[in-house]
Amino acid sequence: MTTFTTSVLSADAPMHSGTGDQHVHYYYDMKDATRRLRAQDRDPRNVAERDLNWLYQRFVPPGGFGRARGLLRGHGSVVLSGAAGSGRRTAALMLLFESGADGAGIHEIDPGHGEDEATLDRGSIGDGDRVVLDLSTSDTTRYLRVQTELAGFRAVAEKRRARLVVVISPHLKGSLAPELRHLIADVERPPADELMMRYLRRQGIALSPVELRETAVADHLAKAPLRDVAWLAHLIGVARERDPRGRFPEWWAEALAQVMDHGTRTARFIAGLEDGRQRALALTVAMLHGSPPDTIHQASVDLLNRVGHPEDERPRLDRADLTSELAKISAPVETGDGVRFRDLGRDRAVLSHFWTYFPDLRPDFRVWVENCLRTLRLDGEARRSLVARFAEQALRVGQPEDLLGLARAWTERGDGRRLLPDAAELLAHGLRHGVHGHALRRQILDCVSRPALPTAFRLAIVVVCEEVMALRHPDQALVRLHHLARAEGSSDRRPACDALTALAIRERRLCAYLLRRLVPHSEEAPRFPTADGRIFLALADEVSGSHASLMGPVVVERLSAGWAAVLRQLAQEVWAPHVERWLDAALAADQGHRALLLATLADSGADQPSAVSRMYVVSRRWAHARVSDRVEAGAVAAHFRRCLDAAQGLAPLAFATSAPHTSEMP
Repeated sequence: MTTFTTSVLSADAPMHSGTGDQHVHYYYDMKDATRRLRAQDRDPRNVAERDLNWLYQRFVPPGGFGRARGLLRGHGSVVLSGAAGSGRRTAALMLLFESGADGAGIHEIDPGHGEDEATLDRGSIGDGDRVVLDLSTSDTTRYLRVQTELAGFRAVAEKRRARLVVVISPHLKGSLAPELRHLIADVERPPADELMMRYLRRQGIALSPVELRETAVADHLAKAPLRDVAWLAHLIGVARERDPRGRFPEWWAEALAQVMDHGTRTARFIAGLEDGRQRALALTVAMLHGSPPDTIHQASVDLLNRVGHPEDERPRLDRADLTSELAKISAPVETGDGVRFRDLGRDRAVLSHFWTYFPDLRPDFRVWVENCLRTLRLDGEARRSLVARFAEQALRVGQPEDLLGLARAWTERGDGRRLLPDAAELLAHGLRHGVHGHALRRQILDCVSRPALPTAFRLAIVVVCEEVMALRHPDQALVRLHHLARAEGSSDRRPACDALTALAIRERRLCAYLLRRLVPHSEEAPRFPTADGRIFLALADEVSGSHASLMGPVVVERLSAGWAAVLRQLAQEVWAPHVERWLDAALAADQGHRALLLATLADSGADQPSAVSRMYVVSRRWAHARVSDRVEAGAVAAHFRRCLDAAQGLAPLAFATSAPHTSEMP
């Protein structure tokens, strides 16, 4: 007999020659990405709570905050109206943060389009939830569409003891429904000098109001956008680190010089450089601030090649060395600290200048950054800095799609696995952005709805959905993870499915939402695609082993309908192990929860006698296979048989009560 073998002469990506999905070591890189996004915390919800606590420590209540707090406490809802720059969104988060003694998380509802559109139904809010509905950037048409559902949505929130903060722009107040107008609280910009002192105190810089006035800080702050206050406080802290023996007026003057630049000084600096080589070097230093000289040199050469700059044909030794070139752009090499601009804030200003005034080169800048991360020897801190700087500029000029494009470029080639954590971190910057996060979530949905995504790119999206999007927009994260889980096939390693089911069992509302997607209500017997069948069985495994409170009426109803579809569509060898896991959970549960688990599973076979027979046989074999607890397992199997009889109308079942079938509660 001739034996045929497979030979591979070359490959541009990890590969194998067997069947099934190929994963190699992608999951190790997923763990690295997860660690970077969680900042060493195992639970992403703890990270979100810590971020809110950080903000609360620096929060100065805007005018009208007291009335808003009173309305929220008295009515459970409040409508915040404030101009852009008044701190209205931060105020909404802080109102809910203050009311969070029960530990419930805060999630934001972001009315969108398509699969994100149906967000104000009663399933969008659970018991004790803290919810922000931000309509401040909505146009009038979208605002009026959402408002038609708002009164009913608020009633559901009140019934479930939830807290709801709606944010609107002042020009939309007149369009608010009459029954909601008593809930309006107008918020005004908080005193910027108080905000500055709060930020400085958190950096260990104690300053009195008198000292602040003496430095003319207050005059500048009275006109500065609130977002600039935090940045100015940061620059003051950096100035102090550079000159710890100095005094506040000196730190303030150095920081203010950067904030007041408005690009004028930087434009003169760039215009004063001799040629394109010096400009490329300045951009490189700005992007890789603090990197070693050889890294700066290599990246600068790559940038010149990328933009098609002519080569310098002079012999190398006839040209200036790198130290001289760096001196010409005021970026000396600091011992042990890499290459940095001498002037505070020059790096950020240079990046802003190039992204603003060389718009035709932005695509080249993106490819250059792609190559920098792929080819340069950068440590973890340098990689994170590079990712953050590119994200800041792309978002500042309103191009969140560049983040998605760069993340894909990093992960679609053979070394995509290695760059997976960087791609995930880049997407995280965009998703956390207050203005462009919505657009990026929409773009990610469009992306995951298409087939055949590169493996590393798909896994990067899984990570950011689980670790970032799920914190504030769990419903939208669930939709995107559902698409990703459908594309995973039947491999043993299904990270999107794992993330999806972990998110769903976090709260009853999300579990009901996923079950409604998997097993929608229908007049006919429910059926679902094979991929959804696998997802349902994975979810059923998780639900059965979770806390009994997860199984509310809608969850029970949809679980039973889902099991019915499984029994109708899938082979016994597929569903039998999951029935056994369900029985394992019933065995470990208390009597009340056990009865509900067994009745829910039995109800799924009410109109399928042959399936009931097969489930009964599976339960007897399961009980017989138990060794240490065979007697108790036998009692569970007998209980299950009585449930099966009752589901078919063959015997009463007074002891196995199921929750009422209603869609009023998740």
